[in-house]
Amino acid sequence: MSSMRTEIEQVGLTIAIVEDHADLRDLFVDFLSDMGHVVSGFALADDLDDYLACKTPDLIVLDLNLPGEDGYSIASRMRAAHPGLHILMLTARSAVEDRIRGYVSGADIYLTKPITPPELAVVVNNIMRRVRNGREQAIQVTVTPVSLALAGPAGSLTLTPPEMLLLKSLAEAPERQLPYWRLQELLQLEADEKSKASLEVRVSRLKKKLHTVGCPEPAIKSLWKEGYRLCVPVRIVS
Repeated sequence: MSSMRTEIEQVGLTIAIVEDHADLRDLFVDFLSDMGHVVSGFALADDLDDYLACKTPDLIVLDLNLPGEDGYSIASRMRAAHPGLHILMLTARSAVEDRIRGYVSGADIYLTKPITPPELAVVVNNIMRRVRNGREQAIQVTVTPVSLALAGPAGSLTLTPPEMLLLKSLAEAPERQLPYWRLQELLQLEADEKSKASLEVRVSRLKKKLHTVGCPEPAIKSLWKEGYRLCVPVRIVS
């Protein structure tokens, strides 16, 4: 499960589960929440609509046999209103015509019950990768080392030389992450706790600047007892 958790830490999904079976709904909400997602559960379409008035999730998990408006109708409305939304239909209906109707209604994935939480986790993890890739492609952050310029969707600003060195080093590192000792070495700091605190201050300032130019939080993630990971792609311009 460690590799799955690493992926989720980088992005995390906002998930709405519409399921009128309370025990099953709570099981899925708790399981996916424990994985690091932000999950809300609803029994009816009306409850979902109240939630959607304030927030648009990354993923909706839909039962089909719901009191009132059924899952097919909900999916059709959601697909029309939110074209980029991921829709997973999870139902006891296994007939071919039901599957076809599900996909025509707007489902990305159609799964039949019973399904175990680990199986659901694998499917959600695959959707999470697509969401992460879409977010990364939309960010478009560039740095120009010679002029110390940082540019993103919300504007541009100037980095200090140490900030540029930190950002460039993380951007070029495997998996965009480096251990504390290597970053301390690059900044010519001693390998002690005092220097580590100084490194944390510099990284914090760099994170604020990345957020200012439009990067989502966390732009840089602290890896406990290890180092730092850059969570957004950065293009280096010569």
